[in-house]
Amino acid sequence: MRFSPQEIAEITQAEIQKIGNVSSFQGVAIDSRSLKRGQLFIALKGEKTDGHLFVEEAVRKGAPGVLVSSVESGVGEVYVFQVPDTLLALYQLGKGASRKLGGYKIAITGTVGKTTCKSFFDSLLSRRFLVEATPQSFNTIIGVASSLVNFREDNDYLIIEAGINQRKEMEKLAEMIDPQMVVFTSFGEGHLEGLGSVEEVVEEKIKLIREKTEIIYLNTDQEWSKLVEEREELREKKIISFGLSPTNHICLKSFSLNPLTWEAKVEVRMGRDDFCFYAPFLFPEIAVMLLPAFHLVRELNIKVEEVAESLKDWQPPPGRGNFFFHERGIVIDDSYNANPLSAHKSLRFLNSLASLGFEVWGVWGDMLELGSITSQAHQEFLRELKESSLSRALLVGEEMKKAAEAIAKKEIQEGRFLLFSTSPEAQEFLAHHPPRGKQWAILFKGSRKVELERAIPPEWREQ
Repeated sequence: MRFSPQEIAEITQAEIQKIGNVSSFQGVAIDSRSLKRGQLFIALKGEKTDGHLFVEEAVRKGAPGVLVSSVESGVGEVYVFQVPDTLLALYQLGKGASRKLGGYKIAITGTVGKTTCKSFFDSLLSRRFLVEATPQSFNTIIGVASSLVNFREDNDYLIIEAGINQRKEMEKLAEMIDPQMVVFTSFGEGHLEGLGSVEEVVEEKIKLIREKTEIIYLNTDQEWSKLVEEREELREKKIISFGLSPTNHICLKSFSLNPLTWEAKVEVRMGRDDFCFYAPFLFPEIAVMLLPAFHLVRELNIKVEEVAESLKDWQPPPGRGNFFFHERGIVIDDSYNANPLSAHKSLRFLNSLASLGFEVWGVWGDMLELGSITSQAHQEFLRELKESSLSRALLVGEEMKKAAEAIAKKEIQEGRFLLFSTSPEAQEFLAHHPPRGKQWAILFKGSRKVELERAIPPEWREQ
């Protein structure tokens, strides 16, 4: 998206301290390393670094202008916009971009499944339409704002992921996105440190719904969905339920994984019609995230054959159920994030593989941002883990260690549970002591800060 210098100054209330020689900017960059020539560089102050330190680098790489809170000399012949708060300015630009954008806006939020659900919408819709989606997990105010400013103006659909960990964040995201469609993937115990309880999580996420919102997709597999269904102010909205229950508008009728091909047979029921697909899904929860996108494309008269073709080539986003083979085993990288809901589901999946004769291992990292339930959540997970069919569990992080030492001393002594402070330590162990079964599976899952992908030996990915 293009902005003139005058538009930038007007939207952000910036003072133009220096005039450059361009008539417009092609989007923005907040990281000098990924800046593209022609973008406005916005210097954000973060916890670990300050974007103002990289202004000169951005100019050298082709930024025709910079937006800063303090003016330094020697930036070159470029526009210099000064504002008191560069983060606020980025947010204002995001709102301004959203108003200029064409296309139908689909906003996706939930405790788990946001990025996967977004990926399905992108994959299925882009076969017929011009589509852009927020990249990776750019779901914060910073990520959404910078995405909106960098979108093309001529898209048919815009797919935007919205994530929060504090109160009032969703209000800002909703004002910025202003979506016609909202998808609630799930509700559960995630980000409770900043939000307090699951009820408060739901209350905050509901704020994504705006006056312009026409359609709501609601996963009814959790009881918390009733808090959305019962809202008086949403009675005029079209709510489309999805999940496992056959009473939903669209449901996952059945899911069966072939452990020889690692391909799932997915049966979907929509109204009175049944559809069958084959796709590289390991977990039924991934298939559930397909349902809103499938319902929409069927409403748009996209043929089932096109959907099947898209799913055949689809790959999960990194760290969200990716799998690859190493020697006689399968390595499952579900390391991007973890909360009690997703951790328990991953354990049940491994139990199902054990029942098929696999030697199963799990590598779990701390589940963070759970607030007052942190200790309880880890101990509940460890209790289920003790009763599981896993041959060995590698536990990474302080919270996992405390829970294991409290309720799993026997398993630690026997060597069934192993404790590690960091992911690289777990990697070192696995590199020298891999599973040895005739067929085995190992799954990696933990909160983002644990960086559990670093526990996977690099040579395992090369097979």
